[in-house]
Amino acid sequence: MFDEDDLRPGGAWQPTGDKAARVATDRVVVEASRRDVRSVVLCNSLIYGHGRGLGRDSVQIPALVNVARATGTVRHVGPGENIWSTVHIDDVVDLYLRALTGAPAGSFYFVENGEASFGDIARAVARALGLPPAQPWDVDSAVDEWGYELARYALGSNSRVRGTRARQELGWSPEHSSVLDWIRHELRGGGPPAHTAE
Repeated sequence: MFDEDDLRPGGAWQPTGDKAARVATDRVVVEASRRDVRSVVLCNSLIYGHGRGLGRDSVQIPALVNVARATGTVRHVGPGENIWSTVHIDDVVDLYLRALTGAPAGSFYFVENGEASFGDIARAVARALGLPPAQPWDVDSAVDEWGYELARYALGSNSRVRGTRARQELGWSPEHSSVLDWIRHELRGGGPPAHTAE
């Protein structure tokens, strides 16, 4: 489990080879504050909920739902014991607004408010959609369906962080705390209507 201090420039934590460029970019953005740039990095965890713009859905849960609707079976990679930190889209929006108006230059924030395993998420999706119990998928089958990045990282890895700095520095107080509750109560109903351009 990581917090914001673990990813500071010069910190001891090192990403895997295929994630090094992403972390290097975050560090360059944070370091830009030394050149009078008001730079801020918000590192999102698994986002759930329905957005209110043109792109209503995030990435991970919709990937599970799409396969489930196409095949009749919800799948998780491996045994489903991998855990991701999570955050509701409305809480993400609130933090972005706070960061725009009040974050100090050079800030780095994890955006999270809770966590769940992909096995629990897949089981909740199966119940919400009225499908049989979720089933494991081997990594190769998951890669065939979702591609390397999504299968290995977004759906098949652990990503556990604690976003304490936004709470301390910006007074961020997320209102939504459970991706599993959201799946149980809102996934089937589809949430609020998507915004349409006039």
